Amino acid sequence: MRLQIDRDLPVPIPVQLQGQIEYGVTNGDFPPGSRLPSVRDLAAQLGVSPVTVSSVYQRLQASGLIESTPGRGTIVRDTRSTPSTITVDPIDQALRRALQRGDRAGLSRADLIERFQRLATHRSANTPIRCTFVGVFPNVTRAYVADLKRHLAPHDELVATTFQELDEQERAPIENRDLLFTFAHRVADLEALSPPGARIESVALIPSERTRVALAEIDPLARVVLVNAVPEFVVTFRRAVERFASHVASITTAVLGAPDLPDVIAGADVVVYATGAESIVDGLHGDVRAFEYRHVPDPSHVETVLLPLIERVRNQHDNPLTPQEDE
Repeated sequence: MRLQIDRDLPVPIPVQLQGQIEYGVTNGDFPPGSRLPSVRDLAAQLGVSPVTVSSVYQRLQASGLIESTPGRGTIVRDTRSTPSTITVDPIDQALRRALQRGDRAGLSRADLIERFQRLATHRSANTPIRCTFVGVFPNVTRAYVADLKRHLAPHDELVATTFQELDEQERAPIENRDLLFTFAHRVADLEALSPPGARIESVALIPSERTRVALAEIDPLARVVLVNAVPEFVVTFRRAVERFASHVASITTAVLGAPDLPDVIAGADVVVYATGAESIVDGLHGDVRAFEYRHVPDPSHVETVLLPLIERVRNQHDNPLTPQEDE
């Protein structure tokens, strides 16, 4: 992901830059361990002062999102509570060994699958896992939770709350929980609000299939306006839309609440709004097509990181004397 700035936007350059990095980490464009450009190189690339880039890096480092390591430069920290070695590979190896033992015992694949399903059902009923997802906007946070619940055992609990609710002293949703979920760039914020020793895991997001299809279907000659409620994510929002709507020639970006917003959207054929900017729909003419750019939890991240972690936590409950491998 190449960082860039838009000097035509009413958003300060440091805010644009910080938002791009935070968004990139949350959406996997900057995975843990990836190296960011040096202060000098990025300043030259963007045509800004090194002081500007340095101040952004300092804020991101203070929030725990990046770190500077001698000999390695500035890298994205691994905010996951599980080490990078926890992947699906050991599980595949265990399953292969089970298949080999089944073959030696003369069991068919159908017999093995039936046994596995019986064990999985029994296992999921043992110890429920209590989790909370802490998001920003209530509606979309509940949607993330609904998506993640499809992957959990029937007796597991996953509830939704927001940072605003936590700031209002509604701390019950994050107390006595086995796991807390949030976005990579908000892990430090959640740590500050959580009880000591709380296990926090970041959730990676990707654009939903419906969003990708809707963007691909936009008429190439349509006048498209993008509306975002969070100024620091305006540039990344535009770049994300352009990734799936590269065929569209006219794309204009606006910030919700900006004085010139009515004039910007007056000539729009299509309005794409980011989560949190839903109110823009109320002021649109009936012939203007409008839809939300919605994210969903990345299925790959769920399968390879979140589910193995949940099962490890469940196993630690079932076998409290078993050493914790990730500590």
